[in-house]
Amino acid sequence: MVATSVVVLLLMQVSGAAVQSCLFLPNVHLVGGTVDEFPADEITACCVACSNSPCCIAYTFDSVRKRCFIKTSIGHSLEDYTMTSGLKQTSRKGFLGVTLKNTKIVGDNSNRLQLRSEEECRQYCQAYQVFSYGPQNEDGEPRSGECACTMRIKSISYHYGSTAEINPSQG
Repeated sequence: MVATSVVVLLLMQVSGAAVQSCLFLPNVHLVGGTVDEFPADEITACCVACSNSPCCIAYTFDSVRKRCFIKTSIGHSLEDYTMTSGLKQTSRKGFLGVTLKNTKIVGDNSNRLQLRSEEECRQYCQAYQVFSYGPQNEDGEPRSGECACTMRIKSISYHYGSTAEINPSQG
């Protein structure tokens, strides 16, 4: 299922030794991969819990039920105005975003083209906040893959062999 509305990225600083910042995806419900859930009054509790868990890559906060859902994987996303999801930041020097392996991000008005590598795609998409790169072939032979650049997310889904990156400091 694909979310039909555009999602805006929000980067929020959170106090606490283990957490530097949270990357929020308003109106997005990440489906699948839930390994833990607990009651919480606000989404920052989800961010802190995810940051402190080595297995967590994402979380979803239900604002109606006041619950956090900690994720170790993402199956797909749904549009849901009662949910806000978040992604754990990637630990890489000088990088303030998120890198997701085996994940494809679809955006609105994406700039799509065929490129030879993930790094080439990353360089091409420098002016955007989000890119997705995935090989077109299934046989394991090195060939060009689809590179898509966007500034807004419509959906996130599992896609073997793909890499997606969100870098809010770029845009």
